[in-house]
Amino acid sequence: MRKISVVLAIGLMTFALSGCGNQSKETVYVESVRMICGLGSIGISDQFAGIVTPQSETEIEKSSEETVAELKVKVGDVVKKDQVLFVYDTEQVQLNFDKAQLEAEQMKNTIAVKKNEKAVLENEKAQVSAEQQLSYTLEIQEVDAVILETQYNLSMKEKEIQKMQETLNSLEVKSPVDGIVQSIHENNETDEQGNALPYITVVETGTYRIKGYVNESNAAVISEGTPVLVHSRVDERTWNGSVTMIDWDNPMQQENMYMSYGNDTVSSSRYAFYVELEEDEGLMMGQHVYLEMNYGQTEEAGEDALLLPSYYLNDIEGNPWVWAQDEEGNLEKRKVVLGEYEEETDCYFITEGLEADDFIAFPEENREEGMKCILFDESALENTDEALDEPSMSNEAEVVE
Repeated sequence: MRKISVVLAIGLMTFALSGCGNQSKETVYVESVRMICGLGSIGISDQFAGIVTPQSETEIEKSSEETVAELKVKVGDVVKKDQVLFVYDTEQVQLNFDKAQLEAEQMKNTIAVKKNEKAVLENEKAQVSAEQQLSYTLEIQEVDAVILETQYNLSMKEKEIQKMQETLNSLEVKSPVDGIVQSIHENNETDEQGNALPYITVVETGTYRIKGYVNESNAAVISEGTPVLVHSRVDERTWNGSVTMIDWDNPMQQENMYMSYGNDTVSSSRYAFYVELEEDEGLMMGQHVYLEMNYGQTEEAGEDALLLPSYYLNDIEGNPWVWAQDEEGNLEKRKVVLGEYEEETDCYFITEGLEADDFIAFPEENREEGMKCILFDESALENTDEALDEPSMSNEAEVVE
């Protein structure tokens, strides 16, 4: 979509000049190579906003039957593995344990009494006539039902006692990982779906991943396994990674996107995707970064490589050249040396003949050497692009946490 927008913008620009009389034969608009190759404010590849997140989260639950006597951490605290997070109320736990044991003993006594009662009924049943035995049979069945029900309740109570015993043996609840306390829910809060939230959530430190968002308009450029370049927002550092998951099942908030034709507005869902890094040295949790799909754009000539769209080139198979602005501000044919071709972006690496600070023109039949060059205003391209569909050339999606 980005390259199409560039072509359409230049086409509209050329069409406008064609109606300006003889001036169209004497002047030509030229664009910044830096802008075209993505080394300035506008690039040729889709970019996404991202944020550094932990590789995983650990949820620590508390017993609904117990009372927390002391909470030893707060949100934002750095904790080590086996560090105490909170302590249960010992007195209350012991009282509940003693009560449960008493109830279990009462159930055992009930079962014993009912079994004796059943034995007496069976003995009496054997000594009466056949007509009277029916009455005894019904009584024995009722006693059996009570025994079975009490045995079931006893088994549940014994499991409860076992759990209380474990709690008594471990009144101090410890962190299972090194990490940072992300959240604490002391008042039995629930999420939007009514599910109980974990008492404490600890995010692991030491390894990070990147979380970004993609919308329906640029989802085609992302798939699981796609290589990704991660760019720092504050300096020139980059990291390599790959897309490990796209959460298609949980669309985020809706965005309004303008159609390419007409003035209709449609809604476009956003989806989270995650990037696993080859190494994360220098990154901090919560740090904001830029993401772009890695098509090898830095492998041949470094981060300042000129990766020029093929539609700016002439005679690619023979002696490639471009329309460029010379030192006098006039149009000239300039030979260039091509490097590798990137099929995914339909671009060539330019190894000689052009610099990032040069200006070039889009090829048209009416181009002539010596034509006066006019610098094309970058904002005009942005405005044209907005009218055609894209809210921003970088396709950046705001990260909302």
